Amino acid sequence: MDKVIPMLQNASSIVPTTAGTAPKPAQPLKMRGQDVTVHYGPKRALHGVSLDVQEKQVTALIGPSGCGKSTFLRCLNRMNDTIDGTKVGGKITLDNEDIYDPAIDVVELRARVGMVFQKPNPFPKSIFDNVAYGPRIHGLARSKSDLEEIVVTSLKRAGLFEEIKDRLNEPGTGLSGGQQQRLCIARAIAVSPEVILMDEPCSALDPIATARVEELIDELKRAYTIVIVTHSMQQAARVSQVTAMFHLGNVVEVGPTEKMFQNPDDKRTQDYITGRFG
Repeated sequence: MDKVIPMLQNASSIVPTTAGTAPKPAQPLKMRGQDVTVHYGPKRALHGVSLDVQEKQVTALIGPSGCGKSTFLRCLNRMNDTIDGTKVGGKITLDNEDIYDPAIDVVELRARVGMVFQKPNPFPKSIFDNVAYGPRIHGLARSKSDLEEIVVTSLKRAGLFEEIKDRLNEPGTGLSGGQQQRLCIARAIAVSPEVILMDEPCSALDPIATARVEELIDELKRAYTIVIVTHSMQQAARVSQVTAMFHLGNVVEVGPTEKMFQNPDDKRTQDYITGRFG
């Protein structure tokens, strides 16, 4: 995260940004969306989106409000199934397996593809029970000591354990906003997911808490595949290796983050990054 990306010339505001190593050409695919369409009742939200998600990298979805990026994100673990009148078309695979196959166990899918939401949403339980909830319902712990190990390991991976190790029995809702979001990340990784989806995870956080979550994302990509929706161009540049630009329900461009910010192929991407619209 020490490589500076210069913003495009003639940008309305010049802000230094950073990005990780560009994606390796041979990086295996973890998920693939092919010609994905979404209708909310009569309204079409996605128009045949195709996007590959590479394993153990961070893929950022950018674009103006209402462009379909969060809709696509929710397709990746079938969260749109919870919205009445929603119809999803096309094909989405996880390790080459169609996640919309009727035989797929959606509960198991959502354990493999976890989600962190825009607003921190800890359960009205203790810090310990927030993290232990998933392992309990999925039967991942054979004993109390197993469960304790999972909770502690997850909190450590989320960079939270040292701050709250003496408060595990206190309510998760009593933590600061940034700590609550890291608690939600710990809760997501406690069930050993393969993919973590993040929908604007820092939008409700202050700059210091945002920086801590971004550092955490950089650490987590070593073990997990991450897809993040963000409105922040600087955040996309700092944390991702691949960026996809959404516009009016379509993906207009996708590529290595460094190239997307230095020399995008599509004028709409350049206009959005430089603040001409969005």
